[in-house]
Parts: sequence; C-alpha cells; structure tokens
Amino acid sequence: MFDRSKSRVRAVAGLLMCGAMLLAAATGQGADGDAAVQRALQQAVSRPAPAQVDAQAVQTLSFRRDRAISERVQQETIQAFGRDPQQVADLEKVIGSGELLRQFDGILRRYGYDPTNLGDVLAAHLLISWEVANDRDSARVPEGQRAVRRQLIGPLAAVPQIAGMSDAAKQAQAERTAYLTMVSALSYQTMKRQGNREALAALASAARKGLQGSGIDLQRIELTDDGLVAR
Repeated sequence: MFDRSKSRVRAVAGLLMCGAMLLAAATGQGADGDAAVQRALQQAVSRPAPAQVDAQAVQTLSFRRDRAISERVQQETIQAFGRDPQQVADLEKVIGSGELLRQFDGILRRYGYDPTNLGDVLAAHLLISWEVANDRDSARVPEGQRAVRRQLIGPLAAVPQIAGMSDAAKQAQAERTAYLTMVSALSYQTMKRQGNREALAALASAARKGLQGSGIDLQRIELTDDGLVAR
C-alpha cells in the first residue's frame, strides 16, 4: 500500500529523509540538544556494545503508554502520510486499527527489545535503517541485533535533554519513530519482492541521508556480534 506508484516511492523517500530530524526531535531542546543527541549516537557506534546496560539508564528511557497519546500520534501520522482520501482510508485500517504499531512491537520483541523504551525504539530504527541502506538482513547476526540496544541506551540516557523528557514526550517520540520505521521496512520488503532495483536504490539513499545529519553513515558501519561498529 505504501508504494503503488513512483510518486509514492518519492513520498516514502522524503519521509525517510526526516529520520535525522526525528532522532534530534527527541530532545525538543533546539541546537544544543540536537548536538548532544548526535554526539551520543556517534559515541554509541564508535565502540563495541557493553556486556550489560545500567538498569538506571533503562529506567530513564522507559515510559508507560497512554491511549490518548497513541490516538493523537495515530491521527497525526495518518494526516502526514495520507496524500488522498483513498490513502487516508488505507492508513486508517493499519494505523488507526493499531495493527502497524502491533507489528512494530512484535519486531522489537523478537530483537529482545522493549517497545516502551525510547532507547530500544531508536535502536530498532537505526538497525532497520541499516538494513535498508545496505540491503542486508540483520537476522543473520542475532547477537548483533541484541547488542545494538546495549550500545544506544547508555549514551542516550546520559543526554540531559532526553533524560528530562516526560513519559508523554517519550511515548509520542517513540511512536512517531515506530511509524517511520515501519513505512521504511514495509516499503523495502515490497520493493524487494518486486525486484524494483531503482526504487530500492532510492530508498537506500534516503535511509542513509536520513541519519547522516546525526553523524552516522549507515554504509560505513557493519553489524557484528558487538553491535553496529565502524568498518
């Protein structure tokens, strides 16, 4: 449903270009906060994942879901993605029904992540963006999948602008990121099945550019048992 035409492919690519802004928006604190998030992400992928994550860091990034916030983010997302009445109706079925978020939650649990933790959600976004940008399957490195969350949680929890977020702000940011990530993942899977190399290349480029603003070049990092590390 996300890539019926070339215009839809361009629309998806444009949304992926906002990936860096979504990550930076987690701070809500302007340029200083954006720079702090960028440094945290760069720090995370500059070294192997620690064996464990501090329990306090996990707690700092965790949140409780509020149905009212989920419903607001759903409607915001439907309006942002829907370009015509038919697309809005399609999106109501998968987003308004909660199906897309349930699919995302299922993916995170397979990774060993918690969908009610902002760090885990951003780790999943980074991991899936890496798959799209490199046309790779992270399932081939299951230890690496689990390691990426350990890489990100500590550095992100240490950013004051993130540590100070309310539960509501963490939830809204996590769910916006979830929808962006699922559009990317589903578009990639559909284009892969269709063998649409041109569209796959455009999607890969958009995923890469979306995170370059945060100082991460997805084509210069590799997934290993230690997480996503520089090649």
